[in-house]
Amino acid sequence: MRLLSVNYHYIRDEKPKNGIYPITLKELSYQIDELSKYYSFISQVELAKRIDNSDFDNKNYCLLTFDDGLKEQMGALEILNKKGIPGVFYVTTDSIRNKKVASVHQLHHIRTLLSDEEIYSFISSKVDLSSIKYPDNIESLYRYDSSEIKKLKYLLNFAMKTEKKDKLIGELFNNISSLKEFSEKLYMNKNNIKDLSQMGYLGTHTDAHLPLETLSNSNVRREIKNSLDFLYNDCQTKPILSISYPYGGNKAVSERVANISSEFGFSFGLTMSRGINENKDFNHPLMLKRIDTNDAPGGKFKSREYCL
Repeated sequence: MRLLSVNYHYIRDEKPKNGIYPITLKELSYQIDELSKYYSFISQVELAKRIDNSDFDNKNYCLLTFDDGLKEQMGALEILNKKGIPGVFYVTTDSIRNKKVASVHQLHHIRTLLSDEEIYSFISSKVDLSSIKYPDNIESLYRYDSSEIKKLKYLLNFAMKTEKKDKLIGELFNNISSLKEFSEKLYMNKNNIKDLSQMGYLGTHTDAHLPLETLSNSNVRREIKNSLDFLYNDCQTKPILSISYPYGGNKAVSERVANISSEFGFSFGLTMSRGINENKDFNHPLMLKRIDTNDAPGGKFKSREYCL
């Protein structure tokens, strides 16, 4: 059994020049058709059953995943339903529960309105950046960005303490938009979540969209538990079968994080380690590989790498 998991975030027809890089509904529809030439689409429920029962065949499967719980992804759901194809939507819950905007999405929005030079200048005026050490694999962490943007993203996603980072981004964001109004427009609501759960299409993307590997064991558990408590108690969902780790790279998820996640009964977990999952990968189902939409058949880069 081979599994290609493809990841999506923003789905919208209007594309800003900077900050976020959505695909349009038309592009999504085209990519699904291209993927169907090489793969059979699999649901989260079927994949979980196969993993739990070690029931693997020789077919090529594709799992379509949508991270962050963005309201615009409901348009993608309509396309999936029309084509009779399953997907799984990984929801970040703190933003929905508290009408907040995750710092990562605040930054995306800020970058659509301000230049990266302006953002970097603002941060450097508030923080001494001379001691920041960037990892050797920064090129692979942010494959689609310029060198300057790679450093900016690493600084905000990993190098700075969460409290300091959120304060700086919040200062910039509050000069631009209202958090509550923006949150209600950006994220799914409880009814959207209930609908996805009834279809078997719902997963957790944790509570506050933090890189779990940077947290203590107790805080990793809290991130997952807070998310599940909201989904089960406030949204009355079915049991959650899988988790998508925020950011997903080796700075954000590890065997330690996967082992803690397994305590919550998930059948599988998705990283952003690139590649196709083979039978041996299902021996560690909480650390499955996934690729970005740009790299998949029918994606922006027109790659043939995953055309089996």
